[in-house]
Amino acid sequence: MPRTILLLGNYRPALAVARSLAEDGHRILVSSDAGAGAAERSRAVSGMWKTPQDTSPAALYASLADFLQENPDIDTVFPLMESYVRGFPDHAHLLPADRLYVMPNSEAVRICLDKARLLQAVTDAGLPCARNLPVHDLASLQGAAGAIGFPLVIKPSDSTVWLGNRKALILNDQEALNAALPKWPDGHGELIVQTFVDGPRVNLYFAAQNGRAIRYLAVQIGETDIADGTGLATTGFTIEPEPAVRDMADALLARLNYHGVGCIQVLCDRNTGQPSFLEINPRIGGNHAITVFAEMELERVALQLAVGGPVEDTLKIGRSGIRYAWTTGALRGVGLALRNGETSRTAAMRAALKALVTGVTTRRHITFTPGDPVPSLTLFARLVPGLNRIL
Repeated sequence: MPRTILLLGNYRPALAVARSLAEDGHRILVSSDAGAGAAERSRAVSGMWKTPQDTSPAALYASLADFLQENPDIDTVFPLMESYVRGFPDHAHLLPADRLYVMPNSEAVRICLDKARLLQAVTDAGLPCARNLPVHDLASLQGAAGAIGFPLVIKPSDSTVWLGNRKALILNDQEALNAALPKWPDGHGELIVQTFVDGPRVNLYFAAQNGRAIRYLAVQIGETDIADGTGLATTGFTIEPEPAVRDMADALLARLNYHGVGCIQVLCDRNTGQPSFLEINPRIGGNHAITVFAEMELERVALQLAVGGPVEDTLKIGRSGIRYAWTTGALRGVGLALRNGETSRTAAMRAALKALVTGVTTRRHITFTPGDPVPSLTLFARLVPGLNRIL
């Protein structure tokens, strides 16, 4: 049945989800989120919820509750961005009970977003995972670094709060650690110190029904918007999921009794090929468009599972060999690196040219489609202040 669906999180996956669900006859609205994305400019989107300036979960969900009460025609709410997903379990009681909320089961969401708890569950299950230690102050951070050894990775327990402009820090020695974190970073209650695994990152996009996988699509990450590979993926390609990665995913989904869609991230050791668990994102992935290109229909499956299904229980695995590019993300990363003094003008020009060539020579793009070009053009214009003012 056609629905009126509000997507929470105006960033790149909102475009792919909106376009796909609009094709099925659903009416799509998006949140504004301070103009972070441009989904409201898509032909697939017919309305917008103007979010409050206070972006704390309590304020967002209180405002959302008022908006839904004022708009009873919105019968479905689909959280996409992690800030909304993270806030949902503790604030769902504020929302009208007569709407459909497209979310994985709450207990799985709580565990997945608590990195220390999730990593402990992975370890208890005997699944391959790089050694890790949660820390809460500078002294325990230094102690964990000594226990783990260099090189190591430090990442926030709450992945919505970055370490400066980084999702994670790769540090090769004590001097680098002292320079990067001379004091405990503001806004962080807990950090995770983890052994560095040298190898490519693989995203396993999935849908699960009552703890059993019904969709798998494996994507190997190519380049990211940060040169050291810790950033957001700007290129990638689908691959056949390795048996060890599938076994890991099967065990985790069963342990969590996972019901919904998400994305499991692993690192594959460059020398041994051994996968090492990284994290689970209990939501639609940032580069969700690749799952649309592979005809996995995860957004439709998520909606079916929320309605009550059931969905056909046969496992469908996405085909390999599909490449994608996120050109505006790559160009934004070049601009940030130049602004932060992390690259030279010459190197930045080379990187920008490479991103443009990749964009022109790649058929599938994370935000751009010829039939709905305005959102991508808007995002590109924001990278060029003069052009943005004209538009």
